[in-house]
Amino acid sequence: MRLFSMTFAGAVFLALPVHAALAPVPPEQPIVKTLTWDDCVAIALGKNPDLLSAARASEASKASYLQSYNGLMPNLTLSDSYNSSKLLNGAPNYTAQAAANVNLFNAGTIASIRSNKARFTGSTAALRNESATLRQALRRAYAQVLSAEKTVEVNRQIVDMRRTSAQLVTLRYQSGHEYKGNMMEANAQLFQAEAALAQAFRDLRTARRGLDRQLGLDELAEITATGALVAAAPPELPRMQDFLEGRPDVAQQEAVVAGASAAVLAAESPLFPSLTGNYTRFRSGTAEFPPSGYGWLAGATLSYPLFGGGPTSTYYGVKSARRGLEKSEQDLRSVRDSALLDLETSWSSYATAVDAVQVDDALLESARQRNAEADIRYASGLLTFDNWEVIVTERVSAEESAIQAQLNAVTAQATWEKSLGRALGE
Repeated sequence: MRLFSMTFAGAVFLALPVHAALAPVPPEQPIVKTLTWDDCVAIALGKNPDLLSAARASEASKASYLQSYNGLMPNLTLSDSYNSSKLLNGAPNYTAQAAANVNLFNAGTIASIRSNKARFTGSTAALRNESATLRQALRRAYAQVLSAEKTVEVNRQIVDMRRTSAQLVTLRYQSGHEYKGNMMEANAQLFQAEAALAQAFRDLRTARRGLDRQLGLDELAEITATGALVAAAPPELPRMQDFLEGRPDVAQQEAVVAGASAAVLAAESPLFPSLTGNYTRFRSGTAEFPPSGYGWLAGATLSYPLFGGGPTSTYYGVKSARRGLEKSEQDLRSVRDSALLDLETSWSSYATAVDAVQVDDALLESARQRNAEADIRYASGLLTFDNWEVIVTERVSAEESAIQAQLNAVTAQATWEKSLGRALGE
């Protein structure tokens, strides 16, 4: 017996989804290049502006460090002079000489070298930190492209599934074996699936732009990623203290401590004498570069600045520098403690995310099987529309959850590797 009566034209009108309300699906652009993970790493190493900026900063710091050694290098001066006076009865006097002096000991110079070395060490750690950060961001962007591609594929399957369901329910309604509201619900679900597919295309385009940004491409290119969206199994519960030395943030703070220690030496330098050696070789006579008249001078100078900056100035300068050193040492303790917490947190999140993938995969297989069985039972009239729709919706939700779980696991792995301080390319 028919549940409702209506004209055939009216049934067809109600069965058709209203596409005019949907935003147009962005047209697929031709892919210029398909990149693997290794391809992305190679491009980012040579083009990412943040990484290149950190590299240039490290190179500049290294140059300053090497330049500071000039304070210990000998200083050689060449001169040629001419003098004439009444004391010499108007006879000219030429003097040509080479003078060399070397700083044998100067606490201030040594402190400057140590300070520049600490800055160089800190900039090297900063470069590694930037590289590790880029590795994490690039891995996330790469995974998001893979996830978006898979989401488009799954949403296409869902649209096909919803279209088949809508056609089946419409036919059952037209034959008098289904309610009008159920037919409308089935067509609305198709409409929703098509909207989700349109959104998936837009998300894919956005994900590709994000990958372009991490690669450092000045002009956005139509590229895509290839590979499996699979996270590696996490290690068994490790001893987190073993990973501290590899973390760039710890290395940076250790460089700050070394710089503070150099500042203490610089503040104490007025308390130490300085020793300078010098040697001069010359020839002098009434002619320029005379064949005779060779002479030399050699000596050493030990100097000690008494109250150069005032006794209170030195005392308080040293006190301030030592307090700065103590502060940096406590900051190092804090950084190490925070690093341990970060390692524990990232490892726990990583392990949890991988477990979630296994759970969601099992739920997805179950949902697919239940959906296949429900389709047969509904087509045979052994299952009501409401119960069938619940099973289909669970299958759609399981498809989406499985993709998100895989993305979460890959992202969690990237975060764990970032917490280990792994640089791009390692």
